Amino acid sequence: MKKLIFTLLLFVFAFISPAQEWKKEQLSKANTAADIKYLTEIEKETILYVNLARLYPKDFIRNELSSTSHNKYEGSLIKTLKSMNSLNPMVFDETLYEFAKCYSKEMGDKGTVGHNRKKCKNGNFAECCSYGMTTGREVVLQLLIDEDVPSLGHRKICLSERFSKIGVSVHTHKAYSTCAVLDIY
Repeated sequence: MKKLIFTLLLFVFAFISPAQEWKKEQLSKANTAADIKYLTEIEKETILYVNLARLYPKDFIRNELSSTSHNKYEGSLIKTLKSMNSLNPMVFDETLYEFAKCYSKEMGDKGTVGHNRKKCKNGNFAECCSYGMTTGREVVLQLLIDEDVPSLGHRKICLSERFSKIGVSVHTHKAYSTCAVLDIY
């Protein structure tokens, strides 16, 4: 009976204990855009969370994915993160930000989605677009989980060792309330 009570207490404690938290040093290393004054908080937070996933893939699972209901895309992301080695963080790039800013405004004002720029110039970069998210964490989770995107292209871009620079812009969107554009090189 004592063993059963002890087991039940451990089980209950596992559900009421606080989630893992990011260490101050981890946040500091990942927060490469912290001092960019003209970025919004959601734009800075997006860069932060992309970098947390790149720098600390196993901790990202524990800190950000443990409370989700693991569908096949989330399960696939966990598998990817478990097999990853740490990558360098991406640093903010003003030119990429200008590309992202133009396109987030273009899409948001017209209510469009996708990667078909009309008035904004294309550049030699990879691009991820997110819609309807209100925090940088939500933007990054949407892109990394990449649900219903068979190629997992957004995830591959965010977690690629080929890329080292990032520009992020978030704008209001006619249909989805917000859109975020990440241009990455």
